[in-house]
Amino acid sequence: MIWIIGGTSDANKLAEQFRREGHRVLISTTTAYGSQLAPLQNCEVIEQQLSESDMEQLLTDKVISVVVDASHPFAELVSVQAMAVCARLKRPYLRFERGQVQIPGARYYPDYDQLIEALKQTSGNILLTIGSKNVHRFCPDLRERIIARVLAVSKSLDECQAAGLLAHQLIAMKGRMRLETNRALMEEYEITQLVSKESGEAGGLLEKCQAAQELGIAVHIVSRPRLHYPLVFSDPEALVQQLNETMKALRT
Repeated sequence: MIWIIGGTSDANKLAEQFRREGHRVLISTTTAYGSQLAPLQNCEVIEQQLSESDMEQLLTDKVISVVVDASHPFAELVSVQAMAVCARLKRPYLRFERGQVQIPGARYYPDYDQLIEALKQTSGNILLTIGSKNVHRFCPDLRERIIARVLAVSKSLDECQAAGLLAHQLIAMKGRMRLETNRALMEEYEITQLVSKESGEAGGLLEKCQAAQELGIAVHIVSRPRLHYPLVFSDPEALVQQLNETMKALRT
């Protein structure tokens, strides 16, 4: 069986491709929202936040042959743990890393601390499109200026409210939106600063940044973590080919 570390649209597409190739697939997500997006038909889905020991147990109990890590580019800990577990248990580990998109005119930052310091030198409303986990970093210094766009799930809203944001500062909706929707939201909330992560095209980065730049809004992007993967692919077809070769080698 192949274990796909999921929770992304990339993982769902890979699961469908692997099934077409005749492989048995298990896909894991950390949220109910992620499991709802996962391809449930002909695919086992686990909805659980897995610790490193949980991962070891999963590989043993489910007799996992290959691990395909298609987690979000910013799910750094998950990838580090999965690589460590695969190394210990001698399981092949393949990483799918969605392609990067360079936004001309945007300012890039290696971490949130430098980004926040830069934002303190600006004025106007800040649209955060970084998820809910790191919203607290911007509070209390920038709290009054923040509008946070997060997934419409209770955990995301709870994290924002715990950071001190009020209802009028929250936009709860799905992750990727059309250019027109992004532009309308930025106009409605009178945004002057857009904050996003280097999540790639699949994360809706292009639509957000294009809308912002059309409106003269400054774009601030947190660079994705740089990890050293044993095997990494950005082309799904190349990954499928490598997977098939790996599975064939394991059977011989």
